[in-house]
This record gives sequence, structure tokens and C-alpha cells, in this order.
Amino acid sequence: MEPKSAWILLHYEIAADVDETEIDETILSERVAGFYSSEEQGQAAIQRLRLKPGFRDWPDGFRLFPIELDRAWWNEGFVNTDEGGVT
Repeated sequence: MEPKSAWILLHYEIAADVDETEIDETILSERVAGFYSSEEQGQAAIQRLRLKPGFRDWPDGFRLFPIELDRAWWNEGFVNTDEGGVT
């Protein structure tokens, strides 16, 4: 059976002094903007959302990623890092 997949659309507010195409982006906030059945549906959502309040202030902050459904993403748990080290 082939894995089920979808697309997750995220929106980031990125620091103004950072090129939004860089990998080392300074992220000020992150939002899940939606889940879509195809890349085309996700791209269409970007076009609809980019002029809406909040999104229009950061029109290039959208990122669309493929995801596999029915899969755990944190199988080994996760760690928190802070100034005191790993907890």
C-alpha cells in the first residue's frame, strides 16, 4: 500500500534584515496556514492568502512542504534546549 501524502502550508514572519531565501532565516513567528491534497492546491492557497491581513505584511513568508500521513514524527521523543543546556 502506497503511503498517503498531503502538503502542509506554513507561514513565517522572518526578520527584515534576512534574505528570505536563505536557510539560516531568523524566524519571528510560524503559523500553520493549511493542509492540502496537492501542491497545486497549496500554491493556489498561497495566492489567495498573501493579500489577507497579517499575511500581506510578509507575502514571501509562505513555505509549502510535502508530508506523509499516518506517520509518527517524534518516535524517539524530543529534547528542549535552553541557556542551561539540553533538558
